[in-house]
Amino acid sequence: MNPNELAKLKEKAPVPLLLLLILFLLPGFLLAPETEALKQSAKIYDTSLKKARDLRRLREKYTMQQTRLDKLAQIKSDLLAVIPQESALPEMIDRLHATAASCSVMVDNVRYSFSPEYEKLAVPGYDINMHLSSSYDGMRAMLAELESMPTPVLIKEILMNESSHYVLSMRLLVK
Repeated sequence: MNPNELAKLKEKAPVPLLLLLILFLLPGFLLAPETEALKQSAKIYDTSLKKARDLRRLREKYTMQQTRLDKLAQIKSDLLAVIPQESALPEMIDRLHATAASCSVMVDNVRYSFSPEYEKLAVPGYDINMHLSSSYDGMRAMLAELESMPTPVLIKEILMNESSHYVLSMRLLVK
């Protein structure tokens, strides 16, 4: 190369370098805001996806809770269908005494008390404490009869005081 051409190239050298520098840096200047916007959009998408998953889990949980609530409502309605009215209480007490007599169980003493709730449930009923005299077989027969009664009799406690004396605590539920 001759010295004139070399001098011309040196004069024009900064222009291609400048163009090359612009070509390398221009995409960065143009793409940097787009890259930042893409990162921001990705964060928003991740947040939205997490919220959607959480909401889906909550929806499934609420669906399961609603199913349980429906089952409990059905159980409650079934229970209330079995519980007799308070007006049937004298018949129930007479049936208890007749059952005791048919099983050769002597009723020594009975104490009745009303309570509007049973173990924090709004189910009214009567607590009955019966002092009974009977043989062991007679007492077992009476308990079997009580369990087969059509109305719910909740036996709370059976105590044997002496060889043939028992204290039977139970609850009769009423509406």
